Amino acid sequence: MRTPRRFNFAAVFPFLTLLLLMSAMAPTASAQQHKSAAAWVPVVTDKNYLNTQGFSVLLYDSTYHPVFVDQKNTAMEMILHDQRIATNGDVRLMPTPEQWDLVATLKGRHADKTTGRLTADLAFPAFGLSYTLEVAAEPGGVQVTINLDKPLPEKLAGRAGFNLEFLPSIYMGKAYLVDGSKAGTFPRTPDDPMVRVLPLPDEPKKAYYLEDWDKAKGYTQPLPFAEGKRITLGVDDAQARVSVTSETSDLMLFDGRDRAQNGWFVLRSLIPSGKTAGAIVWHIRPDVIPDWTRPPMIAHSQVGYAPDFFKEAVLELDPKYIGPKTARVLRLMEDGSYKQAFEGRITPSTPWLRYVYSKFDFTPVKDPGLYVIEYADQRTAPFPISKNAYANIWQDSLDHHIAEQMDHVSVREAYRVWHAASHLDDGRMAPVVGEQFDGWNQATATDGKYKGGDHIPGMNVGGWYDAGDFDLEEPAQLSVIQSLALAYRTFDLKYDELTVNEATREVEMHRPDGVPDTVEQVKHGALLILAQYHNIGHAIRGTHEPDLRQYTHLGDGASKTDGRIYEPKLGPNEVKGDYSGKPDDRWIFTTDNPYFEWNAIAALAAAADVLRGYDDALAKDCLDTAIKAWNQEKAHPTKFPATGDFGGGAPENAPANGVLAASQGLTSGARSGHNAQITSSASATAATPTAPAAPPAGPNRGRFGVGKDWSAALELAIATSGAEPYKSRLRELFPQMITPQQMEFHGWTAVRALPYLDPGAKDQLRDAVKTYMAGLDKQLDATPFGVPPSLGTWGGSGAVVDMAIRMYFLHEAFPDLVGPEYTLRAVNYILGTHPVSSTSYVAGVGTVSKTKTYSNNRADNAYIPGAVIPGYIIIKPDFPELIDDFGFLWFEDEAVVAGSASWVVAGNAADAITKELKQGKQ
Repeated sequence: MRTPRRFNFAAVFPFLTLLLLMSAMAPTASAQQHKSAAAWVPVVTDKNYLNTQGFSVLLYDSTYHPVFVDQKNTAMEMILHDQRIATNGDVRLMPTPEQWDLVATLKGRHADKTTGRLTADLAFPAFGLSYTLEVAAEPGGVQVTINLDKPLPEKLAGRAGFNLEFLPSIYMGKAYLVDGSKAGTFPRTPDDPMVRVLPLPDEPKKAYYLEDWDKAKGYTQPLPFAEGKRITLGVDDAQARVSVTSETSDLMLFDGRDRAQNGWFVLRSLIPSGKTAGAIVWHIRPDVIPDWTRPPMIAHSQVGYAPDFFKEAVLELDPKYIGPKTARVLRLMEDGSYKQAFEGRITPSTPWLRYVYSKFDFTPVKDPGLYVIEYADQRTAPFPISKNAYANIWQDSLDHHIAEQMDHVSVREAYRVWHAASHLDDGRMAPVVGEQFDGWNQATATDGKYKGGDHIPGMNVGGWYDAGDFDLEEPAQLSVIQSLALAYRTFDLKYDELTVNEATREVEMHRPDGVPDTVEQVKHGALLILAQYHNIGHAIRGTHEPDLRQYTHLGDGASKTDGRIYEPKLGPNEVKGDYSGKPDDRWIFTTDNPYFEWNAIAALAAAADVLRGYDDALAKDCLDTAIKAWNQEKAHPTKFPATGDFGGGAPENAPANGVLAASQGLTSGARSGHNAQITSSASATAATPTAPAAPPAGPNRGRFGVGKDWSAALELAIATSGAEPYKSRLRELFPQMITPQQMEFHGWTAVRALPYLDPGAKDQLRDAVKTYMAGLDKQLDATPFGVPPSLGTWGGSGAVVDMAIRMYFLHEAFPDLVGPEYTLRAVNYILGTHPVSSTSYVAGVGTVSKTKTYSNNRADNAYIPGAVIPGYIIIKPDFPELIDDFGFLWFEDEAVVAGSASWVVAGNAADAITKELKQGKQ
């Protein structure tokens, strides 16, 4: 229990009030708890988790990630009133372990319906520690037990304990009680005393970058802020109240945010020495509301709808919820009153995952105005019906998120400076051969005239921070260039709200400079790719932080390094002009592969076409470089490195627009989870899952090998007005591109190639589209939302944006085969018509949008306008999740620059479709 440093009556008085209130209510509360406990016992479901209405316990349905380790979604997890309140329940060797700290090895898991028990077999092999983690049903909750195969090794005494982590956004500011009398509130800001906890003498050796990280952090751990035998969390929150009692060691509450902003509250008990069976025994009693059902969720577009197009909301319902068969649309009048505009029946419910879904079609509502949807006791926030509903959904992505992500320049917005000119000391060739953190890999010790550790001049220009970190991921750079070039040329996008001065390294928002912002952004990206060819001779893997201290940096990217070129002859703190002895310069990973090369050629050719007339000298440089690289690649094809580094080791780097679709098959491997499977027999066992090979070589190489130079040939054909050999190469590749297997991958871009193909090509493409559409609806019907589902360990919004763009171009080419509803459905999904909540995935866009994102300002619980988050994932086996008021889960919240660029295309596509109807083109 934290003791106050001095008496503060204002601070203590609320606790006294709470104690008096609890004392007065004690008999009633106790009776109600007893009644509730006797009324229910969780059972093991067919999906092998413990469940009762309002409460579920999962055990290792997902495992720790092979690259990122702790993602806060594995081991023992608890879902209370359809909120995942706790995760990572298992033995750990630290009170508040961080992302890369040691975790147990899962050897198997079991589910026994007869005894109502979940069991996981686990071990820390390096310490000779093997144990089982059991979660057993009992009246009113579960018992958690740790059974050791043999007594705890002496070296782990005081170190090994059972941890269960609780979500901060639910509990901070809420009350807790220890042993029924000691009261407190979960802190909003961590401020616990810290102590040093040094590594064990024979602890398994970590990767060098983890060792350096631990040293840089000082080996610190917080002290607990509460301790006792029984702790009730969320005393004042009926939705989240849960009591935990320990039969063995004391319970301790820690604040994981003392060590990292993405930490959770940790409830922990140490494993006592000398015990085996029942080394840890907890009884967990969630205060489940009797007969609780989840309120209906009305999924709809937060920006509204165009009058003459299809309008549909999706109702997400608890399977036990019994509600009305109709829903209503109410018009919000000028005086604040509501007037019914429409009432209609909802469709019969269909099950999907944990819930059931009905649809509400309100297409007949066409009059412009403000509306809400009402179903049962739920009412949405207001949204417009307007001819310009989609006119302003993409600008924030272009002029806020993408602009804020610009590297090597300062970015200002009125009084605010988003960041100063960053990474002016870029960069050193990666000095370490082999795999680094975040899936990065340097294949060779030398590259041309450079060796590892050398400064490569001219690389401190252009590019965008990739995501919530500050990497220059090559796939992301190439995707942004091509997406924005596509948007500019397709929609004649002359929008201008930025001033960009590359010479002075200054960018300012809300200050037009006479040059379209898409053109300036394409130029910014082209400068980086040209620098690679001019200074290194080829495309590269990208530029990355040298250590985890920088990698975890939050805030102004310019403060990560000193901006001076590293000179090893200088002392560690010595500065001489533009040089210093501080080795903080980012590392340039010069690893190359054919994917990088061909798509860099495509990006430079697209940039040349866009820059012509604005910066003719740079346009010529782009085109000349692209042609030279094409010739070089044809004469001496780049091979995939033996290391297997395909680049873009994280799925956020896979572009969502299909322009660079070849990367999707190459980048999803490293962050795809490896999940233990378990059979559904009464007593079942599963073997330990193994991590997948980091990107699977065979299928992906083959997939990329089909027309690997298609995009380069297409962009060069456009940039050269159909010159050879690009036009002939398009004609040669065309039949391969329009197969059913390729159409969704990148074959749809053949629409853009039609002017350079044979006269009969459009008829061939038309037949291919017919075949494609015949199977598409069946695929999309797999979920209630009619878009690709999010089935991986990273939210799937990118695939939905991809669908919006792909279907727009097919609609424009073949409007009789592909209707406009596909693009609008996908766009409406991003804007709120999706599972879990109706929050817009585009930060700051729509009446209700995600305003806590995994961006580089997440330490402030903030967002960057226009950032597009990945969206919901499925907490296996069946719980769709997107936590609205928490921004520290990268798989749900991390906005990436490539996603924003794709959204610029998709948003313009939706707006263009509605304008077509107004202009009589539909």
